[in-house]
Amino acid sequence: MSSGTAILFNPQVAMRPGDYRDLFETLPLVPRLLKDASCAIDVDLTEAFHSADADLVNQGPLIRPMSVALAIALYESLPAEHRENVEYVAGLSLGQITAAAAAGALDFADAVRTVRTMATIEDEVFAGRDYGSTFCYCVDLAAIHSKIDELTEQGLEVAPCAVTGDDQMVVSGEGTALTSINEFAAARGGVGVRIPHGPPGHSPMLAEAERRFGAEWAEASRVVDPRVPLICNMRSTSLSTAEEVREAIITQYTRTVYWAKGIENLMEMGTDRFVVVGPGHFIAKSFRFMSLAKKAEVVRFDQASSFLQGSESGI
Repeated sequence: MSSGTAILFNPQVAMRPGDYRDLFETLPLVPRLLKDASCAIDVDLTEAFHSADADLVNQGPLIRPMSVALAIALYESLPAEHRENVEYVAGLSLGQITAAAAAGALDFADAVRTVRTMATIEDEVFAGRDYGSTFCYCVDLAAIHSKIDELTEQGLEVAPCAVTGDDQMVVSGEGTALTSINEFAAARGGVGVRIPHGPPGHSPMLAEAERRFGAEWAEASRVVDPRVPLICNMRSTSLSTAEEVREAIITQYTRTVYWAKGIENLMEMGTDRFVVVGPGHFIAKSFRFMSLAKKAEVVRFDQASSFLQGSESGI
């Protein structure tokens, strides 16, 4: 069994005004790629990045291209020793698109246009509707699944979004159902927190968005074979051809993400070191909630101090 490194990319994060300014001022690639991303979609992302309006900053068609630009800037700025012996790349949700760009399956401009198209379609499909996701942790996953089944039988739209640890998962659905899930988690000693921005991710509720995206995704024909195998965040399998990458990007809309299983599979395949690239710290923290991954070596690059000091090891 070989030993190697996997590079992991975070999902979309909620940005507060002022977040990641240290990266903008410290890493030359951050302002450069924000400018390049702005050119790709004909929107001034640098102005949005510096906005004091949190609602503006976190609009899907803006925050997703910014997230990709920040993540690729961090990835390209990694010290050489953290980009050696990389056997796999992977990303959670939005991070899978970023990972595809890092692996060379999508060029940077196409990745930026792809995530903006996704966000624009989702905004149109869910305009004026109270749908989204909630993050549950310190919970019994079987109990949460049972509650989802109960609410579904009551006629509410709710479904698993992502399983991210032994006792944590994201649930998608309409607002009433998510409130019930949060109350259910709290009554059993856990926590449920509504995710403030975004659609009911990775669920059947996104079927219309998936259909439209599949038809309107102009960059699909430009996907190529990745230079490094990309781990599918739904099936935890390795994607090594352009066709596999295209199919995964489209169908992740309506499929549950089994992130914890993907990390376990990587470790079983010999990966013993994970370099987590921001913005955000969700993935690095998720290792605490995976019994088989607690002993993994995890190195974080999500703050300017990570680059100034070499890295932030641990979780």
